[in-house]
Amino acid sequence: MNSITKTTLIPIVALALLYFITGKLSLLFLHGNSIVNIGIFASEGIALGFILFFGKRVWPGIFIGQLFLAVSTDIPLLTSFGIATINSGEGIIGYYLFQKFKLDINLKAFRDIFGLIGIILFIQLISATFSNALLLSSSIISDNMYLESSFSWWFGNIMGQLLFTPFLLLLFQNLKKINLIEYFIYIYIFALFIYFLEVVLVVSNAMLLLSISISVLVFIVTYKGFTYGATMSVVLALVSSYSVYIGIGVFHSKNTIDDIINYNLFILAHISMVFIIGIFFEERKRNIQTLKNRVTDEVNKNREQQLFLLQQSRQAQMGEMIAMIAHQWRQPLNNLSLANQLLVSKYMKGKLDDKAIEYFQKSSNKQITHMSKTIDDFRNFFKSEKIEEKININEVIHGVLNIVQNIYATNNIKLSFLEDTQFYSSGYPSELGQAILNIINNSKDALLELEREEKFIQISLKKEKNSIIIFIEDNAGGISETIADKIFDPYFSTKKSKNGTGLGLYMTKMIITDKLNGEITFLNTPDGVIFKIMLKEYTHAS
Repeated sequence: MNSITKTTLIPIVALALLYFITGKLSLLFLHGNSIVNIGIFASEGIALGFILFFGKRVWPGIFIGQLFLAVSTDIPLLTSFGIATINSGEGIIGYYLFQKFKLDINLKAFRDIFGLIGIILFIQLISATFSNALLLSSSIISDNMYLESSFSWWFGNIMGQLLFTPFLLLLFQNLKKINLIEYFIYIYIFALFIYFLEVVLVVSNAMLLLSISISVLVFIVTYKGFTYGATMSVVLALVSSYSVYIGIGVFHSKNTIDDIINYNLFILAHISMVFIIGIFFEERKRNIQTLKNRVTDEVNKNREQQLFLLQQSRQAQMGEMIAMIAHQWRQPLNNLSLANQLLVSKYMKGKLDDKAIEYFQKSSNKQITHMSKTIDDFRNFFKSEKIEEKININEVIHGVLNIVQNIYATNNIKLSFLEDTQFYSSGYPSELGQAILNIINNSKDALLELEREEKFIQISLKKEKNSIIIFIEDNAGGISETIADKIFDPYFSTKKSKNGTGLGLYMTKMIITDKLNGEITFLNTPDGVIFKIMLKEYTHAS
């Protein structure tokens, strides 16, 4: 026997056995050994649950189970065969309707529950109509019994499917997730609780019993979920069926039909409550999860956007770095060119001597050393650190000044650093250097657009409590109040030239807040603006 046959045969055999056994118990407990029963007919719920979960291939299990059940209640073989055919066909119709309307066997939404209820009502109408027509044609029921028998069949099968089908679908879907020990402990305790109310205490007030049992059931659904709630509904029905069978409790009176109807309505009230509360909390969980997923997606998108902006900023900084290196090298290259021309001139005139060679060697070495140091300064400044370390803030500022000092001097901008002691923080030195460079470059660009004799950028340090504050002041006219709340936004730029990316101050704020755990603010002065970078002072504990 191949594996496909085994996977098909096992649920068919299990379904046939369960259908027959639960059918006999349902008939025995509630209304005697009659194939027509107004009570909860568990077999139909089990049949629909199996066929919806395992697929239409298990329909022979319904046919076999129903056939033996009907024969065992003294129904003629041909009629039993017809009833079994109708019931298995009903299951197949239910399966196709479930698929057509694209309902979820996890019963995650009210749409799935209402769809399932609609299918149950429809297929049981077919089953009750045609099955009772067979019973009528076989003289098992009389003409005047047809409507009552059809209603009993329809109602009992509906109750069985409303109770057992959701229970099986949820159980099959979540079996691997359930802690079985805990699951059976809940079943045992809840069964004892209902038994105590109905059989031991013999609560005779139906409303009192309903309010107590529903309250406990709602508690279970709320804290343990839909699967537990559906399971406890089945437990409640089984215990209540037993109390009806032994003739004890609120469902025992002189009128058997009334007792059965009250019993069914009692169970239906619990099923309805489990559906409502269960779906409500499932949808709530799903909405929360959806919200979490959206937040995660937005965080990821924001992170990707930040990385993209960081890359753009780095590219802009690389362009600025190349421009600064070119500027720093221009004078040494000119000096090398002059020394080279002088050497060639002396050679052409026949005046090339040891003194001239020595002068050329010293001059060229000096220029080459300066150029090499410039490259080292830039490489160290723009290197990325992966581990936080102790930052000497003074050294970082001096590193920035070494890179840009000559460029600023060329543009008649006085760049100064007022210091009287060494200050330390913790983080990434190169990140802090880039933030400071972005700010003073912004000041430089603003100063270049002004016609002003004296232009300056001044950096100073101050300690306040446990913080170190870096002040960067210029006299470039300040920041207009109309744009004050936008200067740290990405892609916002006030530069008249087309070279502004609008990322400098945005990246500066991101570096200071995210990488250095600091704060950045600004304050207009009569002549310009002061940027304040506040960092935590370095301590040995940090």
